[in-house]
Amino acid sequence: MSVEWPEISIDELKAPTKNAIAMGPFGSRIKAENFVNSGIPVIKGGNLNGDFLLEEKFDFLLEVKADELISSNCYRRDIVITHRGTIGQVGIIPDNSKYERYVASQSQLKVSLDEDKVNPYFVYYFLRSPLGQQRLLLNASQVGVPAIARASSSVKKILVPYPKRDIQDKIVEMMLSLDRKTANNRQINLTLEQIAQSIFKSWFVDFEPVKAKIETKQNGQDPERAAMCTISGKSEADLDQLSSDQLAQLAATAALFPDELVESEQGLIPEGWKVKTIEGVTSHIIDHRGKTPKKLGGAWSESGFAAISAKNIKNGRIINHSSIRYVDEALYQQWMNVELGVGDILLTSEAPMGQMYFLAEETKYLLSQRLYGLRANTELATAAYLYLWLQTTQAKSDMESRATGTTVVGIRQSELRKIKVLSPNIKLLNKFEDLVIPIYQDMHLNENQTVKLNQLQETLLPKLLSGDIAFNSYEGASG
Repeated sequence: MSVEWPEISIDELKAPTKNAIAMGPFGSRIKAENFVNSGIPVIKGGNLNGDFLLEEKFDFLLEVKADELISSNCYRRDIVITHRGTIGQVGIIPDNSKYERYVASQSQLKVSLDEDKVNPYFVYYFLRSPLGQQRLLLNASQVGVPAIARASSSVKKILVPYPKRDIQDKIVEMMLSLDRKTANNRQINLTLEQIAQSIFKSWFVDFEPVKAKIETKQNGQDPERAAMCTISGKSEADLDQLSSDQLAQLAATAALFPDELVESEQGLIPEGWKVKTIEGVTSHIIDHRGKTPKKLGGAWSESGFAAISAKNIKNGRIINHSSIRYVDEALYQQWMNVELGVGDILLTSEAPMGQMYFLAEETKYLLSQRLYGLRANTELATAAYLYLWLQTTQAKSDMESRATGTTVVGIRQSELRKIKVLSPNIKLLNKFEDLVIPIYQDMHLNENQTVKLNQLQETLLPKLLSGDIAFNSYEGASG
């Protein structure tokens, strides 16, 4: 049975302190020259598009500058809202935040709540809910730069459901349990991705096994043994503890690395390796070529095959699942002249350019706007290698140099084909693939679980906040 809860304004719930609800500083009060490498982190919109607070890619201010902007300082359990730009983003500084103090940027607004009256996480989850977003954006203007008009006053007036504190706490605990599982999955995936990138960098960027061979050969020592130590991260003594099968596998991998570096158009590279192009190491470059349901005589469906666009790819993940649209089987067959498969790479062509997703699973995705699909030629390159190569500084710089456009920067397929790719021995690439493909498969499983957890949260949260799900201990609403 649903419960009618009273509502109370955020203004009535704010902390009994000065600047409990405050805008970030005017732009003129924080200038580029104020930013330093460490100190008090500045919360920008990019830090609010994940769970709670994305604690990466901060700009920092000196303490004396943060003190000068004291009204915009934020602390644990403060809520931060984007009021200009990507409006409606909501974050909360969690109890386990990396820093004790932050500064809200000029496009953000901070809210400190009275914890004797309300659980701050309860308000945070409400503002993330469909009803909370509707109320938050009630005074939004889309003319020019999107903004919430009179942001402080608008936020103060937002009405929040107000059950008893024990009910608030139970709702928060249910949501936090889902968020913790999501955060744990993402941390695992971050670790797995770092492992794959570390192996890639050691083998194909820093050429550590090759350099180990060169050094030991010059010293009259066993180059194969040195490469085995480098590949495994083990000492000579540790190698002696391995089984004969393990040693044989290591030796086989070490033998695939050359023992010389030679000059190339990309500087020194291992002997026998080549510098090719994306066109030279791929079997297919797929794009949607302006296809839409209307042009193909069909329409979008409620379910079926997902049409992924550039806005759905960020940092190696599929995001914004609720915005993904679908087509039916017949339309799918007309749309995709080449079906995407395991090992294909999705690459955004613009807005923004260069974001990627690696298909580690069977899929029936379609390519929608501003996307390419790259498929490695397995006789010359492997999928994970190509995916990681395109994330290197060399590849990114090459892509940027070939991009065109002023307002919207993008890369044409003709220029994409020319991007340089280091091409090692295919037998070595296959060894690398054997190591890292299971990593990406595990990451995909974790990400699928995260998507399901998010969908559960999206379904559950409105029901909890509306009182549609009752608690046995409920004894009446707060008054």
